[in-house]
Amino acid sequence: MNLRRLLARWLGLIAVAIRQTASRATYTAKQRIQFSVLGVAVVIALLVMVTGLGVGIATSTTVADEDIDYWIVPETEGSSSPLVATDDPQFGSAHETNTQIRQKEEVESSTPVLSQIHQIEANGTSEFVLITGIINSPEVDRVSGLNSDLLTPNDPYYTSGEWTGEVVLSPSVAETLAVSPGDSITVADNSSFTVTAIDEQSGTSGGIPSALVQLSEFQAVTGSASYDQADQFVVGTNSPSVEEDLADVYPESTVNSRGEMMASNTQNSELSLSLALTAFVVSLSIGTLFVVTTSGLEIVTDRQQLTILSVMGVSVRSQLQLIGTQTLVMTGLGGIIGSIGGLAGIRLINAIAVRTVTTEPIAVSRPLFLGYGLGVALLIGLLSLPVLLLVARRVSGGVPQ
Repeated sequence: MNLRRLLARWLGLIAVAIRQTASRATYTAKQRIQFSVLGVAVVIALLVMVTGLGVGIATSTTVADEDIDYWIVPETEGSSSPLVATDDPQFGSAHETNTQIRQKEEVESSTPVLSQIHQIEANGTSEFVLITGIINSPEVDRVSGLNSDLLTPNDPYYTSGEWTGEVVLSPSVAETLAVSPGDSITVADNSSFTVTAIDEQSGTSGGIPSALVQLSEFQAVTGSASYDQADQFVVGTNSPSVEEDLADVYPESTVNSRGEMMASNTQNSELSLSLALTAFVVSLSIGTLFVVTTSGLEIVTDRQQLTILSVMGVSVRSQLQLIGTQTLVMTGLGGIIGSIGGLAGIRLINAIAVRTVTTEPIAVSRPLFLGYGLGVALLIGLLSLPVLLLVARRVSGGVPQ
């Protein structure tokens, strides 16, 4: 058999398998087929959601950038972390304290940081965005992955009462809201801001929608201006001796070094890898057992049909190839439905999390997850084939080749 005939044979089998699966799903075995596809879809949906959660843990949004060496964060009952955690206690007198920090000889740059999730609206579209308020200075380069040089230096609204309304957006936010530099957007309490720039070189972690604004203006919008509040301070220096001085800035604060930050990121990465790997193994096991059980019962139920095919002269090999193709079609369809459902589930998880237990998304959504879910579903089908083909071989008879 040449290659062309072999290809035509397999294309024919795939076409027949698709038509037969569609026929069973709509007429002859509607409940059984739909139940099998739904079972695979649920498994894949859970896999995609857990994977998105694991990736979210590994790429937790931070204000970490290459020019930042220390993070000053409020002490909490648990372990302190330089991760953005806007539900934690906050510092007061942020501008005055930042001036004191900058006056230290070894300090090259510093800025207080206030980060919160808010809904931004423009052109009839809205998006929840991680907004970070800072005090820009020539020495501060990037904060939260966005270029701070695109903001006017020294926080004019605090120093002179001049409202700039500036906001720097990450590309994902600009694309979603369909805005460009010079366009107006609405933030939080209907305050109007103007897009100063879209940072195409944005390095925001996990692709989380982000925006950068003047600290005092963000304080005014969020009600944090009365006590001049900030979540943390980020400091750039080449002198390790500064750490002791920074520890005295606030009585109840913790100073985290870059090394501690890297260790924290490593722990998060290990946790996310374990979470994703566990989800993969569990999904593969449960999915394979489910397909073997439901499809095996389907084959036994269709024993009479297989016998008729044998009497008609259809070889056992052809019957097995048809059954194998039907199994892959069924699991592939379940994988597609499950992947789409998983991405929708990630959005639901983030929406619930933002409104109840946190102020930032906890799971990451990627189009790549569609391919991942489909690939795992097909792998489930492949792992199920040996058992299914053995069952089919035993219940079929007639022409062996």
